[in-house]
Amino acid sequence: PRDTRLPAFWVEESEEVAFSSVSAASAGGVPSDGGKGGKQKRDLRHLGAQLAAQEAGVRSLSKAALLRALENSSEAGGLLCVVKFTDWPRTSLSPRAEVVQVLGPTGTVSAESDALLSFYGLDWRPFPEVVEKSLRERFPDSVDVVRKELALGRPDLRELRCITIDPATAKDLDDAVSVEPGKVQGTYRVGVHVADVTHFVRPGDPIDSLARERATTVYLVGRVYPMLPHWLSENLCSLLPDGDRLAMSVFFTLDMEGRLLTDLEPPTMCRAVIRTACRLNYNEVDLALQACEDSSLQIPARIAPEVLSDIKALAAITGARRKLRIDSGAVVLDRSHFWFQTDDDGRIQGVHKEGANSVSHSLIEELMVLANHVVAAKLVEAGKAAALEAGSAAAGCEAALPQPLLRRHPDTEDDVRQRIFELLPANLREEAPQDATLPVLLAWCKQRWSPQTHEAVCADVLTAFKEAEYIVAEEDDAETLEEKDEQDVGHWALSLPTYMHFTSPIRRYADILVHRRLNHILGSGSEAPAAQPSGPVAHSDFLEGLKLAVERCNTKKRDAQDASLDSIQLALSAYVQRSGGVDVADAVVTRILLPSSASAGTGPPATPSSSSAEPTSGSTAASASVGSGSPTFRQKLKIRVRKEAMEFYIPMAQCSRSVSFEALGIELVPDSAVLSEPGPLAAAGGSGPSGSTNARSVRVRVRGTTGGSAAGGAAGEVEIQVLEPVAVRLVSEGAQDAEGGGGAGDAATPRHWTVRLPWAVSLAPPGSETGRQAEAAAAAAPPPGPPPRPPPSPPPPPGTPSPRERSVGAGDGAGRRRPAEAAAA
Repeated sequence: PRDTRLPAFWVEESEEVAFSSVSAASAGGVPSDGGKGGKQKRDLRHLGAQLAAQEAGVRSLSKAALLRALENSSEAGGLLCVVKFTDWPRTSLSPRAEVVQVLGPTGTVSAESDALLSFYGLDWRPFPEVVEKSLRERFPDSVDVVRKELALGRPDLRELRCITIDPATAKDLDDAVSVEPGKVQGTYRVGVHVADVTHFVRPGDPIDSLARERATTVYLVGRVYPMLPHWLSENLCSLLPDGDRLAMSVFFTLDMEGRLLTDLEPPTMCRAVIRTACRLNYNEVDLALQACEDSSLQIPARIAPEVLSDIKALAAITGARRKLRIDSGAVVLDRSHFWFQTDDDGRIQGVHKEGANSVSHSLIEELMVLANHVVAAKLVEAGKAAALEAGSAAAGCEAALPQPLLRRHPDTEDDVRQRIFELLPANLREEAPQDATLPVLLAWCKQRWSPQTHEAVCADVLTAFKEAEYIVAEEDDAETLEEKDEQDVGHWALSLPTYMHFTSPIRRYADILVHRRLNHILGSGSEAPAAQPSGPVAHSDFLEGLKLAVERCNTKKRDAQDASLDSIQLALSAYVQRSGGVDVADAVVTRILLPSSASAGTGPPATPSSSSAEPTSGSTAASASVGSGSPTFRQKLKIRVRKEAMEFYIPMAQCSRSVSFEALGIELVPDSAVLSEPGPLAAAGGSGPSGSTNARSVRVRVRGTTGGSAAGGAAGEVEIQVLEPVAVRLVSEGAQDAEGGGGAGDAATPRHWTVRLPWAVSLAPPGSETGRQAEAAAAAAPPPGPPPRPPPSPPPPPGTPSPRERSVGAGDGAGRRRPAEAAAA
């Protein structure tokens, strides 16, 4: 099994199946050595494994069939399968199961990605052919759809100059924007136009049931698993500039200070027909705006003067709007953004860092956040009116329910502020503004430490955030949300009293629910449900169904985020393994954990002699303290926990990794640890695992040495401080490494990455464990030549394709853009 914590099992054997085609492919010959080498050999191994997988999937799924498939694909590291547990007899150590699907050879991008989705309970399979065929028959092209809608009176907004701004490789374009002068000088009427998915996905349709089940599009490194079939997501619904499209349009008026002028010109909404005038990507927009300020740069040729004028106006408005929102309490956390460059087979060839604080990203994010807020306010207003007029028994469909759908993010500012103060060094903690709001405190901190440290702190304080979630507001009567605490329904991180996703119905089912509700409010929900209920349906039944759908959206969104983060780790692991190691210059030490026995005297754990040839680690000291007899399981666990360890934040991995001093090849210099000040840190759980204490700084040296010279210390000692940027090296580490395994299958087996200190590895004695690890890493490293292993490169030049990035958070407004601000939101 993929997870070694689960019990192993075998499928019940049924019949022998011969794999003639696989045997023939295997017998075709694989070059032993020399010749064209690795690529041809790897391709033949993968071909044999793929044939074995196909044979196992088509002809039989019995134990014998899988065994034969594994024998013939062993060169590629085996097969990944999805199984369904059927029984676990009392007399058996292992459960019984049946194979649902053979995904493919281990180590291949497609099989590993499918397995990752299966692990999280997400649907990895393509849409049924009957559903795809039905969609193409009902909606053969967009021209016919638009013609019929215009004949029915749908507003024609094709004269508006609509612009899309997305990643260069994006295909599912959810939204477009437009801008025109307002009624009063100095104001602008801004339009946000969102794909009208509900025209094609109607309640009760098979496609609606599938979308409701999936609830979200899943984005992994190099692969996309859409919520809707490609005929919709990349064709009829996508706001491409190749023709007319159906849209849900929202208009609002802003002044140059970014203020929403509802009294001057209230927001309006309608279903319309639009035509995208210009499709741009983020790099093009950023370059065009920079060229307006720097004459040495050239504006991309395909950006017409009138389009450039619109972009400049929107950039100025949204810049002011963003400042206004931050001043009112919105939380902005600085995070780096990386994208993986892949080859045709999906293998990672490089890791690239995007520029921070992109104007184009902020422009789109602010407009999407505002459109979502305007729609949420409309839902609340209509819910109060509907409850007053009709009462709870009047709902004739799910979209007619008066309860508004909202996205709530609870206020945890006190917890986040406390966490920041715990991380601050004593001198900065005394200087920091004690009563400042969180945005002010973050801005103050940003001016006093390095950008790498600030990013690491932003990542750390996310643990104090609560996760934003979709809710169905429970109020049925006229007193609704006015008397409720704003924090019950508001979005704290975005500093908005009401908020709901609306701008991405191609990839989020929650947005489809909102579009249907909005259509009902506007009286434009002309599409009747595909399947009418057989009898009367009570209001409570509609409400219960809606709550289940909303809860599913929450669950699937969390699962998709977890799968996406795991995909990054798998991709990074494969890249590190194939590159023989990756140097990272912007890592940050976020914690130093010492066993209590060590920290009590600010020295290392009790050892026979600090100058002995084989220094005793914290684990050895702990084991000595349990007595001369065999330690119990609990004692062994404590021995493992009570080790000196260091935690590093790795920006390109978007996570932290804790590594023991022993694995790093270093040891604590006696009486060198400076402990963190007692106080709120320990009370808030900052003291580390049971039996461990946080240190503010330590002096360390390479294990097995007592002198010499090292980076930063004349006597071979190096001082390391918490929140200090440090250069590290990512290396590959897996089960086979630990077991000393090898063989042909290693190259296809995903491994975990871990952290090493380059200076400690270079100074390690030849016979030490660290020295042996360095020798093994050197032996495992690929020969000179491709693939390259550069450190994270500078931002790619304008026009360089980048993957479609999705936010885990308060991009909650432009969730599809990037994990920019308030990621936990």
